[in-house]
Amino acid sequence: MFRMSEDGNVISFTFSSEMHLVDRTIRICREYLNQFNVLRFSHFRLILRELLINAIEHGNENAVERTVICSVEYVGEWQFKIVVEDEGEGFDYKTLDIQMPDDPNQIRNRGFALVNAFTDRLEFNERGNRAITYISIPQTTKFRIEDDEGWQVITPSGDITASIADRFREILVELADQGHRKYRLNFTQVEDIDSVALSVMIIFAKMLDKRDEKRQLEIVNAGKALVDLFRMTRMDKTYRVIVGEKAHFADRRNFV
Repeated sequence: MFRMSEDGNVISFTFSSEMHLVDRTIRICREYLNQFNVLRFSHFRLILRELLINAIEHGNENAVERTVICSVEYVGEWQFKIVVEDEGEGFDYKTLDIQMPDDPNQIRNRGFALVNAFTDRLEFNERGNRAITYISIPQTTKFRIEDDEGWQVITPSGDITASIADRFREILVELADQGHRKYRLNFTQVEDIDSVALSVMIIFAKMLDKRDEKRQLEIVNAGKALVDLFRMTRMDKTYRVIVGEKAHFADRRNFV
């Protein structure tokens, strides 16, 4: 069973306790957030998934006949309210430890810790079978510039698309004008790059080629989908795409 309704800034779901319906709900919510020009979906997806899984697994104890009720509401100022309720008996949320376990090998008790880490606020009803969270999602991608032993490390705070491509280009050109030779694009928080942003990266590489044959370009911490995109578009012939390695940064500056 799966029902969905949308009314203004609120989208609501009622569905049976089946795990495959979690993915269906998340896909629909992704489409819903598109109308608000949300650039970063990863934290929202993580929070919603953890809440829904907890409701099915712990609240409803995987009983298919029990339902999960979920709603997502845009409350303004790029903040969203997520409410997830199950038909279980609830629990004593006042004794809940919402800190991440110190033991990295501990499997359980991570769900609400993750939710708490990425939300503005986490609340429960008195019974403990309804979780209410608030999450803020930046509308515009910003860029953090760092120096790591001569490497200029550019870390976007979200996706790189046509809407911010000019700002991306300006940052790269400004760094090139300063005479830097080595550039590392850290795509930890990037899920999507469109053709306009790819063009900016290609033009930047060609510009550097004309100025300095010893220039170095790297892409680190990109997700599988982006790595596949870079290989398909042969961007990996221009940028060294490092998979499975983490960049370590030294001099930290603010996002710009």
